[in-house]
Amino acid sequence: MTKERDMALYVALYNDVDSAKADLDAIERLHKRDLIGTFDAAVVDKENGRSHIAKRMARPMVEVIPDVFGDDYALLPYDELHGTADELSGSQAALLVVGEPTLDKAFDKAVTHASRTLKHVIDVTADELAKQMKEAAKA
Repeated sequence: MTKERDMALYVALYNDVDSAKADLDAIERLHKRDLIGTFDAAVVDKENGRSHIAKRMARPMVEVIPDVFGDDYALLPYDELHGTADELSGSQAALLVVGEPTLDKAFDKAVTHASRTLKHVIDVTADELAKQMKEAAKA
């Protein structure tokens, strides 16, 4: 796969879905104020023991995260996103944000409810990004 460009991966873990959704809403508000560049984001949890996208960013500028599990058009493969969600337990949720490295300050402002966060700027293909996301969720 050809390299798209440098991307930053942000993963925030939460004890509940509502907290993750609140931070996703905060990120979208910052984007509307032109404080965030190109990115994609979604809240992932488990519903009835199965991986589930609880909420997705409306109209992402770059589609990295699939709209639904099994979406073949996003850069992040279904198997990798599914694997990341499988690492969650109980009522846990994860907020995944992928985009330009300029997201850093906005991420810090918006993500206020997470129990743990991970930030990593990467120079990789989408396949390599997906692998790193899965590993980050296990950490």
